[in-house]
This record gives sequence, structure tokens and C-alpha cells, in this order.
Amino acid sequence: MSVILLTKNDCPQCAALKMFLKFGLNDKYASDIKIVNKETDTEEFEKLTSKYGILNLPTMIAADEVLTRTQPTPVVQFLEKHVGKK
Repeated sequence: MSVILLTKNDCPQCAALKMFLKFGLNDKYASDIKIVNKETDTEEFEKLTSKYGILNLPTMIAADEVLTRTQPTPVVQFLEKHVGKK
């Protein structure tokens, strides 16, 4: 895993990003993204949000770089940079 996706239940933006990753990008990065959910991975979620000062979701983290702008273009650029798939 090279990218962490912080998410939570009942979050429309989180659901939209997951749909984009699944259908917009055909799950191309599924094996490269570790999803950390606030409700199911509470301890790890709190550790990461505290470490990086994250206040909004969804958020992507890779190599100490944090992405909070989760529109398609910045997400694709972030994934290409950190994962390397085109």
C-alpha cells in the first residue's frame, strides 16, 4: 500500500471519491490504496488525523503528503505521483 484514504460512514464526499476510484478509474488503484475508516479503524484513524492535523474528509496521504482536494483531477495527479500507474 502506498496511499492511505481516510474516510468515514455517512460522508457524501467520501462516497463520491470511492465511486470515482471504483468506476471512474476502474479500480486501477484498488491494491495501492488502504482505506482507513473512522468507525472501523478508530485507533489508526485518530493516529493519522492527529499526526497530519487532518480536519476534513475524505483525505489521501502518501509519503507524508496530504491531499484534501478530492476532485478527480487532483486525485489522479496524486495517485500517478505516488503510485506511478497511468
